[in-house]
Amino acid sequence: MSPIQFVKSMGLNNAAMKIASGMNVSEAARDVGYQSASQFSREFKRMYGQSPRQWGNETRIPVGLI
Repeated sequence: MSPIQFVKSMGLNNAAMKIASGMNVSEAARDVGYQSASQFSREFKRMYGQSPRQWGNETRIPVGLI
């Protein structure tokens, strides 16, 4: 994995955790440095195999566990 790929995967992982904790997908994308929501969605889907919204709906962390 190249350094750029590593940094990108860390950002996507960070965004995934934010989405799982209830943050809006576009807000999480901006938080980790994406200016384009479509670019974020494409890269997220490539890494996780589903859209950020689908992933968030399936992995939502219950509020009491945060």
